[in-house]
Amino acid sequence: MKKTILNGLFLLACTSMWAQQKITYDAYDLPNGLHVILHEEHATPIVAVSVLYHVGSKNENPDRTGFAHFFEHLLFEGSAHIGRGEYSELVEKNGGTLNANTSQDRTYYYEVLPSNQLELGLWLESERMLHAKVDIKGIETQRSVVKEEKRQRVDNQPYGSFFTEMFKRVFTSHPYNWAPIGSMEHLDAAQEEDYVNFYKTYYVPSNATLSIVSLLSNCLILFSPPP
Repeated sequence: MKKTILNGLFLLACTSMWAQQKITYDAYDLPNGLHVILHEEHATPIVAVSVLYHVGSKNENPDRTGFAHFFEHLLFEGSAHIGRGEYSELVEKNGGTLNANTSQDRTYYYEVLPSNQLELGLWLESERMLHAKVDIKGIETQRSVVKEEKRQRVDNQPYGSFFTEMFKRVFTSHPYNWAPIGSMEHLDAAQEEDYVNFYKTYYVPSNATLSIVSLLSNCLILFSPPP
């Protein structure tokens, strides 16, 4: 109990400190349309590289739902210069972590690395954006992964379909009508060309925001949940 109270007091102190701190940043657009946000902070020797793509389930064809979430997985398959399975390995061997997530409105990828590995983070994201492997081998692999995720998180969970059914009823004539995980039948019916076209349409510099920041303080490291 004492430990819980102590942690709460530390969290309150950190929250108060963040509220008083104005975060300064630079923002600009590159000639290729990529929006860039930079924040420099010397509290910790850590850098976070993230790319947010302005594509979520609302951008999908109603007959091809689940594509944005599927690409959250597929774009870890590697690239023209990164072998299959090497993406996570490169980050972890250099002392970093990585993850991604998808919503109705965007898909978000990030790496948190030692600050001297900034170039690695930028290179990995440039490979994802420009040279990702979108081929039948990766598609079939990730179809199985996404199906298993749906079984674990939705099909075999009590009330697992609650949000799917809720969105259907609330957004009857809106792209929020389906959940980001989408339809497994749609993913099975899609051809390789459908996936390639989706990648070429949405995963481009002019549809993305690159953020390069360091963590705000030691408090953030102590109290942030694991990715």
